Amino acid sequence: MPTENSDVQKPNKLIRDIIRANDRKGRNNLFSACELAGRFLGILQQCLAELQEEARKRDVSELSGEEKWKLEQLQHIRDRIRLRRHGPAIQMDVYTDADRSSKLHSVDMVPTMQIGEDKYYVPKPVKEKKSAEKQASGSRVQKEWRQSFSLKEKERLSTADRENGCRKQVLRVLKATRMHKPELAWLSSFHYKTALFRVMDQHTNDEAWKGEHLGERLMNVFEQIEMELGRGDMPNYFLPEVNLLDGVQEQTISNTRCRLQKLIGSKKNMRQLLESVRTRCACES
Repeated sequence: MPTENSDVQKPNKLIRDIIRANDRKGRNNLFSACELAGRFLGILQQCLAELQEEARKRDVSELSGEEKWKLEQLQHIRDRIRLRRHGPAIQMDVYTDADRSSKLHSVDMVPTMQIGEDKYYVPKPVKEKKSAEKQASGSRVQKEWRQSFSLKEKERLSTADRENGCRKQVLRVLKATRMHKPELAWLSSFHYKTALFRVMDQHTNDEAWKGEHLGERLMNVFEQIEMELGRGDMPNYFLPEVNLLDGVQEQTISNTRCRLQKLIGSKKNMRQLLESVRTRCACES
């Protein structure tokens, strides 16, 4: 049993409160992912309220220049920031003025549970395949927590292009396809990263990822996705027993596969996609 001086990490107050609340409801030792995300949103809202209140206690006339401008922004921070649930994340939209007429930028913040040294979980339910019994009753089978591999993804991508490769650029193009091809919008960043990582395993030579091969590698990733959609199985790169297509309607998969086949089979469409993405990236920079 750990002592008071043990290095074993103890649950913080937020976690204890959630467990106690569920115990009172008869759900012993249940740690609700949905409730964590909700309480995380509440904590962020409270932080904004406290920041604004503290700023309004100060006298702006005592300051000048940039400090005065910053304090004035803090005094109206709740008018300029909108917090809302966005999947496992809390999306914070920042606006240029209190009327929220023009969005400055958005930030996603995800509460994460660390178990052990290298396992991380985010409060995002995982839809599983329905058994015949569950299908008959029409109920859904879900797990509340999803294991996150964002740190491993970041580590792999951060070291991938040391030889001036185009792997990250391929990923940027893939993400941008959702803006230009509505049929592909349901594919998440993790779907694209999964396919990209597999293509990276197939083409290990740095020469194959030089900038002049961007179009070829992009085509390889689209072909990988199309193949996996065709067999209805896209294994999680880090947990191969998990199918990333579980819970996706067959018609959606079929429509997306047809769209990819048309994209892969048309050099003109591929050139147009690359050109539109390059134009967008140039405008953002």
